Amino acid sequence: MDLLKNFISVLTIAISNCSLYAKEHELIEESAGRVFSILREVVQEQIELMVIDNDLVINKVPMRGAWLHGNKFVRRLKQKGISRVDFSKGVTLPEIRQFITDISKNDGGVANYPHIKTGIVAVGTGGGGTGGVDFALDGISDFKEEQIEKLQAACHGISPFKQLKMSDLEEIVARFVATISREISILKLLSPVKTYSNYTYVHSINVAVLSIFQAEALGLKGKLLHDIGLAALLHDVGKLFIAKEVLEKNGPLDKKEFEAITNHPSYGAAYLAKIDGVIRIAPIVAFEHHRKYDGSGYPQLTVNEKTQHLFSQIVAVSDFFDALRSWRPYRKSLDVNEVLALMKKNAGTDFNPHLVDSFTRTFLMATASEEAGVEPALNS
Repeated sequence: MDLLKNFISVLTIAISNCSLYAKEHELIEESAGRVFSILREVVQEQIELMVIDNDLVINKVPMRGAWLHGNKFVRRLKQKGISRVDFSKGVTLPEIRQFITDISKNDGGVANYPHIKTGIVAVGTGGGGTGGVDFALDGISDFKEEQIEKLQAACHGISPFKQLKMSDLEEIVARFVATISREISILKLLSPVKTYSNYTYVHSINVAVLSIFQAEALGLKGKLLHDIGLAALLHDVGKLFIAKEVLEKNGPLDKKEFEAITNHPSYGAAYLAKIDGVIRIAPIVAFEHHRKYDGSGYPQLTVNEKTQHLFSQIVAVSDFFDALRSWRPYRKSLDVNEVLALMKKNAGTDFNPHLVDSFTRTFLMATASEEAGVEPALNS
């Protein structure tokens, strides 16, 4: 087992070197050679690496405890949306070089290699797939529920003094990016609200999915696609600093309660600005997602001419669509056509008209092939 741990350490160092130096640098070739040399010693038939929660499991043996290179390797796999890697007998040096290169990149996926298989370990997957998410359509519900539970766990006990674990959130986003790329129905990836208390988490997941869907339709790829998903996932984090009695109130809000709600963008932006490792766009989107395309909305600014960032505009469209599609204790949900009609009506004032047109066209095209047509609204 010590030799396997050494293999992970050498592999992690090689990945770090590849992210720091040019591809032609002699250190890259040297690092890949060391990985290949050790791998030939340790691989008999197959080495199976899995990430379960935050633990690295090698050949079904958990590697628990503080371990610098092991923890870095787990974090890197999560950032790529991968939780399983299998190395089989016959692996070649060119395969190792390409694998290290792919894993070291901040954007882009991983290739298919003859003797290296990558995928995820998740409920309903039936094991690791090749090159990303691999599950039958009847496993999507379990997959979505797992991501919602992960988000709740990551945000549990949140306070101004508690740091979010960004690697867990990055993994959620990476898995949805991989899932959407497999052309699974966008409607099947949206989750219904089951209870008052889980609305913020379900809504955040749905807004992330819809924002990735929009961004991909606009031609965004790689790290930009990941960044919009992560910013969307965190857009409502400020609501976690508002009393549950206000968030879950079944009726009109009084003046003080409404003021608390309208402050959630400011709370979220201030919190995210202090988080280590958070992407720079996340606090901006948290602050701006209730700003409107014409400069109105909230929080009010001294200079109303300030334009929303494009990512904030994308998230605003996703936020509006999912909010009106979801049942809430104080109003009924609307069907897709009603929501799209309202978005079109408010295009140019509340929303970027080009984004509304793109979202409407792409969404209707994506759902046109559904046998039952447009699905009903997301009720509990």
